[in-house]
Amino acid sequence: MKNKLLLPITVLLIGILWFISVSVITLHDYNGVLRTFVYHDETDFSVRWKHSVEKEEWEEMFQVKGTTIYIDSTRFKTFGAGVPSNAGNNTFIKNGWVYMTGISRKIGDELFIRTGKTTQHRFIYGNETIHLDKQEAYNIRTEERSLANFIWLKVSTRMR
Repeated sequence: MKNKLLLPITVLLIGILWFISVSVITLHDYNGVLRTFVYHDETDFSVRWKHSVEKEEWEEMFQVKGTTIYIDSTRFKTFGAGVPSNAGNNTFIKNGWVYMTGISRKIGDELFIRTGKTTQHRFIYGNETIHLDKQEAYNIRTEERSLANFIWLKVSTRMR
């Protein structure tokens, strides 16, 4: 009796995994999906790097609402050419950083990044920091995927 039920239950479970949808953030490089993270409704992440001219750290913080990415705030150590004198609705200095918050500028469902030779770009999600390779193109996307596809991506990207 157990053997007769095993196959239908397995097929049912696999079917359910394909029909349950999850919201994910995927980090892509030239080889495809590098990392994937599940989120619910809203989340945030940041991209941090060393400015190629000033040699100071910069960080941009992003919010995801639904499947849309927004730049929320930025922080940096020094003003230089091309830096806006104001962005968002609040600018202040804290612990040696200049913060510009409340930007809320819509990016869309994907963000493109190009790293430099000396910029030491990092993608930060939660307490995980992913160091990005030099002189490469990256893409951060928000997507709806089946739970089965998410599990497959999670397992396969850990093997890279």
